[in-house]
Amino acid sequence: MTMHKYFKGDELSFCVPSFAASFGLYFPRKEYSENVYIDQPAGTPLLHIHALRDSHGETAHFHLCQNIIVSRARSHENHWFQIREKMGLLYLSKSLDREDFNMLSVGNWMPLSKVMLYVFLSSHPFQEKECDSATRTTVFLSLINATAPACSSLTARQLCFTEMDLSFHIKENKPPGTFHQLQLPSVHHLCQNLSITYKLLAAEGMPFRYNENTTGVSVTHRLDREERERYELIAKCTVRDGFREMQVEVPFLINVLDEDDSPPFLPNGTDTADAVVEFNRKEGTVLATLTVYDADTTPIYPIESSRKKYTGTIITDDPWISETFRVEHIFDEIHFSPNGSQVRGTQHEYKLVLNKSISVTEHRSFQLDVLVNDTEFNGPERSVMLHFNVSILPVSIQFPNTTYRFTVNRNAQRFAQIGKIGIENYMKFHGVNITYKLLSPNVTCYVVSILQGREDKYGTLYVNDSSVLLRPECKEVQYTVQATDKQSRKHTKTLLTVVLEGTRITTNYSTCTPSIKTCPDGTCDIVESKDPAICPQDCTNGNIIGGHGKGTGNLGIKSGHGVCYCFPRQNCYCEKDDIKEQFCDEVCKTVIAGAVLLSFIISVLLSSYFIHRYHKNSPKPPIASAEMTFRRPAQSYPISYSSTNVRRPSLDSMENQVSVDTFKIPEDPKWEFPRKNLVLGKTLGEGEFGKVVKATAFRLKGRAGYTTVAVKMLKENASQSELRDLLSEFNLLKQVNHPHVIKLYGACSQDGPLYLIVEYAKYGSLRSFLRESRKVGPSYVGSDGNRNSSYLDNPDERALTMGDLISFAWQISRGMQYLAEMKLVHRDLAARNVLVAEGRKMKISDFGLSRDVYEEDSYVKRSKGRIPVKWMAIESLFDHIYTTQSDVWSFGVLLWEIVTLGGNPYPGIAPERLFNLLKTGYRMERPENCSEEMYNLMLRCWKQEPDKRPTFAEISKELEKMMVKSRDYLDLAASTPSDSLLYDDGLSEEETPLVDCNNAPLPRTLPSTWIENKLYGMSYPNWPEESPVPLTRFDGTNSVFSRYANDSVYANWMVSHSAAKFVDKFDS
Repeated sequence: MTMHKYFKGDELSFCVPSFAASFGLYFPRKEYSENVYIDQPAGTPLLHIHALRDSHGETAHFHLCQNIIVSRARSHENHWFQIREKMGLLYLSKSLDREDFNMLSVGNWMPLSKVMLYVFLSSHPFQEKECDSATRTTVFLSLINATAPACSSLTARQLCFTEMDLSFHIKENKPPGTFHQLQLPSVHHLCQNLSITYKLLAAEGMPFRYNENTTGVSVTHRLDREERERYELIAKCTVRDGFREMQVEVPFLINVLDEDDSPPFLPNGTDTADAVVEFNRKEGTVLATLTVYDADTTPIYPIESSRKKYTGTIITDDPWISETFRVEHIFDEIHFSPNGSQVRGTQHEYKLVLNKSISVTEHRSFQLDVLVNDTEFNGPERSVMLHFNVSILPVSIQFPNTTYRFTVNRNAQRFAQIGKIGIENYMKFHGVNITYKLLSPNVTCYVVSILQGREDKYGTLYVNDSSVLLRPECKEVQYTVQATDKQSRKHTKTLLTVVLEGTRITTNYSTCTPSIKTCPDGTCDIVESKDPAICPQDCTNGNIIGGHGKGTGNLGIKSGHGVCYCFPRQNCYCEKDDIKEQFCDEVCKTVIAGAVLLSFIISVLLSSYFIHRYHKNSPKPPIASAEMTFRRPAQSYPISYSSTNVRRPSLDSMENQVSVDTFKIPEDPKWEFPRKNLVLGKTLGEGEFGKVVKATAFRLKGRAGYTTVAVKMLKENASQSELRDLLSEFNLLKQVNHPHVIKLYGACSQDGPLYLIVEYAKYGSLRSFLRESRKVGPSYVGSDGNRNSSYLDNPDERALTMGDLISFAWQISRGMQYLAEMKLVHRDLAARNVLVAEGRKMKISDFGLSRDVYEEDSYVKRSKGRIPVKWMAIESLFDHIYTTQSDVWSFGVLLWEIVTLGGNPYPGIAPERLFNLLKTGYRMERPENCSEEMYNLMLRCWKQEPDKRPTFAEISKELEKMMVKSRDYLDLAASTPSDSLLYDDGLSEEETPLVDCNNAPLPRTLPSTWIENKLYGMSYPNWPEESPVPLTRFDGTNSVFSRYANDSVYANWMVSHSAAKFVDKFDS
């Protein structure tokens, strides 16, 4: 039984003991759990533990042979619990009183204490010395400092199942047997007046049987993991107490454990590959790869023992082959689909790799055989032979040209680079070490040298001595360039001619850089590195004084402020030139002064005119009616407003005081609305810090008379942080303008609390709107001809059609497409955060403050706030990453809500359990009356990889096609799921009657603008297609292009460090 309804306690970390040995009897469950209450009588049964056989003829013997583990550092002798050796029934041997509870708990003030017991398993009567070597499982007992509750106060889940998931592990190829009993012995003993029955819902042909007499579940025959690895069943429980009946269903999962019973095999029979060695002759080069499959799984850890399971051996007697080649083995998990269900297997890759670099002169061909052996498979087909056809080709060392000619200006300075020279195909070589050398018969005119970097495959020519350039006898200098392979000593030569020219003024003059082409270029090459004075722009590593940016590898100057210059072996300086160019002369200044004065005079005249007109036409302040007047609740302390326009309680109430000394709300004339023209009405929704109020505004945006609006405001206990959140939403809504995003009308920010005035949505949230539609019923959409007149007069009073539901989704997708183009991430997209305005227009809302006014079960409480687990993308849950693609995931859940008419996602699954289910690939099933096309769109939104999910633009196009195709009415009775778990949140439903637009049939292909204008009777304003300007937060943070629509609020909503640890417990 679970008692979280009455008590709360800190969860202890779970250990994961071994639950199956290599041979012999084994436990099908990792761990068990049960609750124990004060003063339960001795002999009370707690739970049944089962074991499965490894071979026929084995008999299970259960034993408790260790103390109770109270905490990591403390244990206690067991006086209270015993287990029947052959039945596996754990029971109370001594009643647990309050003194015992205090002895076994961390502190007597705790309402709940967790302890652990180890249950050991043997195939023969147990001996105490076997405790350290026998197979064991863990039992977690929750000791509750209270007597057992009344059976009538327990839920169906508490009466039928424990808190722990029904997940089992059964070995393949092992004898059948009973592995679980559904009935809880403790509940059966306590609540004998109740009728509790079970059913196991399984597809036909599954190898499992349920015994109604014993409530035991057994496997009927040996399992084969290679045919099916996982079985997903449903355990259904019905509780009857007189005329009252309750039902609950939970997943019942069986995982089949693998043993090595499959031989290796080749994909498509491919056992041969070609391996050619030519230019790439470097050690470690992969020449060819062959793949071997195995239907068995291979554990990743420990990695070395897993590799030894599969061996790859080169079969050769040639020592040169053994020294030159090696085989590398890597393996990975793959999936097979033998019977339509995915089964894990192993892919082994064997790579032929060069064990050493091969000389350019080596030339031979041969076949190299590799024997692959599955060491754990006992059968004749445990080995396969792989064949590599190896061809080693020789390569020539030669220059592409017989002669080379370069020209050098006589004004060139030392270290000026002339060019590069290399052998043929030098860029393709790997593992070949070529060195270059200059040979010159004329030592008096030796003007050029050659240098080569460690990784360079070419030589760089540069001026070695600039003084030689001035000698008139040096006109053409002849050199011989020699390239040599270091390993084979094979070499080649070519002729190099350097022509010296230039005795007059030339554009190729010397500057402070020896070579404009190479200095600066961001790379400190082999020539420039010889001396820091050659090119400090690329190579300096000394101190740089002044504004600058370091270059690549912390060398050189990438950028600087003003002029940068360096002194030899000293510091470098970057300074701005003090000489300032005159910006404007006297005539320019006179013209500017005159223009400013004229503008000031015109502004004063216009201001006087508009002020006069305002006072002349200004009506009297509106008189609020009694029912529309807003009154502040009685305060326990006086409230005043400081000059910073934020509530300041008296010093007598420090507990609720709000910090207000950091900033003043700036007035925005464009959006400021007179507070006297706003009349507050009833509260539409409220939470811990904020609320939304219905109101009427007089002369809103120049309109005559009153306009119904909604006003968002803070409550009395709000802090400066919540005020900053509301201001951030204000600044965001100023720049958002789309027919499917809630519209901002204005704000009251001066002389009182901050009010945000937004458009009023007549029908409330989409979730309540959809749930209200269930009241209409199928008769409402009958074919009675008498209703056509009223139907046409008021088209909002008719039943929903499937086309209407698709149109709702399409409108929301258009709004989200606009937010995505604005680089906004909503982070809480759900039906509760979409409003329905008159004419059934969808309005995306709730960008930061009012999320706490919604349903409690939609969010999971964390240490600093709530997070909407059931709507969050998997990367947001585990890594706290929020992007537009995580909004796409939430949109998929929103589609599910729309199709189920406001159903609760993941019915019957607690939010805490979603973490593991989503990680294992679980997704919601297709709702009744949901088309395959719509369900496929949901599944695409729920792809685990964010980049594989569709964009909102693609979603809009798909929904547009569905909307054009849709013609039939939605059967409300059929589409409302019978499972009450879909609507078990206990929320009150509004009594607003359902309204919608016409269901006129549409042509098969129409442009989207036609749908917008004709189907919804609206036209889109001219908002920019691209994001206009980056939004600026009120608190002064820099504008960024990826923004969160509610980033300030989510500072309190992100999962904290402690909460992350809490999530890790579920992962285990």
